[in-house]
Amino acid sequence: MAIRRMTDNVAVISSLPDTPQPPAYNAAILKSKFDEAANKIKTYINDTLIPDMEEAAVTGCTAVRKLLMSYTAAGTYTFNTEAHPSVGGVYDVILIGGGGGGSTASTSAAGLSTGGGSGAVTKVFSAQLYGTYSVAVGAAGTSSVNSGTSGGTSYIMKSDYTYTKTAAGGGASSQMSRIGKSGGIGGEDSVYLDGTYGCGRGGDNEYGRGVRGGLISDDVQPAQGYGAGGWGSFAPTGGAVYIYGYEVV
Repeated sequence: MAIRRMTDNVAVISSLPDTPQPPAYNAAILKSKFDEAANKIKTYINDTLIPDMEEAAVTGCTAVRKLLMSYTAAGTYTFNTEAHPSVGGVYDVILIGGGGGGSTASTSAAGLSTGGGSGAVTKVFSAQLYGTYSVAVGAAGTSSVNSGTSGGTSYIMKSDYTYTKTAAGGGASSQMSRIGKSGGIGGEDSVYLDGTYGCGRGGDNEYGRGVRGGLISDDVQPAQGYGAGGWGSFAPTGGAVYIYGYEVV
């Protein structure tokens, strides 16, 4: 069976006039308005959600997690729960910030290159979401001579600003700061081994693998996945946002 969803409007207080006046709004009526949304949710849980879940358990139904939306290009999007329903209004959200850029010395010597940080990863499980949300995917930073730029922040935010979750972009490196760490895991500077400069890397997170440095361009392995840090003049990758929901089967 399908679990019925709550469709009542709970934006009760915001619909009140700016200056409620009697007789339309006396003290008793205003008190009831402040309780109205909570009572609607209580009624839905007790009279609809719990009975439906109990019946689903008896009939052997299970809730299965599924990917509803994946945003992998830098930019801003709109997510509406009515267009993408989930059992009980429960969602899981994974946010990945954009990777930070690396930098090289003005001589472009590989041995003097530094790595940008990875984008942070924020995981939100069993979030109660309803209505419309703005979703942003953080752009990749840029790798450059002397100083890179940081990756962009990814976020999901309620249109009325009552709910916000973020994942910061990775920090950029420069020939002064050497390794960019903010947002996620920092990249690595090149190291000096046996008289020859070794190779650093961009920062990694669990969804992205930063640039692996090399003494010549042919030895460099580019950044992979999402939110991976750059190294030297080689580019990082942008962030991503994944939204999962549940359905009864």
